[in-house]
Amino acid sequence: MMDASKACLFIPPGLAGFKQRLFGRIGQKVGRYILHDHNKLDALPEDIVPVVGCSPQLKPLIAKWRENGRKWIYWDRGYFRRVFATDLPTGSDGGMYRWHINTFQMNEIRDVPDDRWLAAKTELWPWQENGDHIVVAKPSQTYEKFHGIESWTEQTIEKLKKLTKRSLVVRDKEMQRFGPKLHEHLKGAHALVTHGSNAAVEAVIMGCPVFVHPDSAAALVGLTDLNEIERPIYPDRLPWVKSLSYNQFDENELVNGKLWRLIN
Repeated sequence: MMDASKACLFIPPGLAGFKQRLFGRIGQKVGRYILHDHNKLDALPEDIVPVVGCSPQLKPLIAKWRENGRKWIYWDRGYFRRVFATDLPTGSDGGMYRWHINTFQMNEIRDVPDDRWLAAKTELWPWQENGDHIVVAKPSQTYEKFHGIESWTEQTIEKLKKLTKRSLVVRDKEMQRFGPKLHEHLKGAHALVTHGSNAAVEAVIMGCPVFVHPDSAAALVGLTDLNEIERPIYPDRLPWVKSLSYNQFDENELVNGKLWRLIN
């Protein structure tokens, strides 16, 4: 269990109103927060844990924390039961948010009960084998800047064309709202390839194997080496989704303290 009083929430500029209000309430719960000025994070005492999201201006600070071993927490939209841009059942009252200590996504499968997974009422689709095409999910511009991977899509497509004769279907995040849904592109697919997009988590839940960066939570049930593109894997996903469910929290849990009892 983590001590909430040792955390400091960074609330960046430009948040939607509902999210600004939510994280204001979380900041009041933990007792301290920094509004907009990310430079103040570097002045925090060593025993205070910064809580940050996907803001490109934080990239140098996070790199520094990782290098010197400082504890930090990362938050973002949840893996499933999100409120928008998802093919899976949506959440309510703001949906789910994932929170992780010293990592951007879940990086280990924990031995946890299935209660939170069952409560999510989200179905694991059967594995889809013997597919044809490959879906490449592009990172958003914010994600690219945050992780310093602005040329990832072009480099990945170039490499895939050298490794396989399969057709490639390239999709971006906006397609989920204004174009073909993810499940439409995954139908009959051999695999999905992405860096760390949550499309990989959804693809695995919907039965499509994935190739991702090692930082992706889907790396625990997929592959990270594109040279293996013709040999995807189809592992048991239940321990993985149970663990995912213990790494994401609804708005009530973010405020009432349950987050701090479960965060890992």
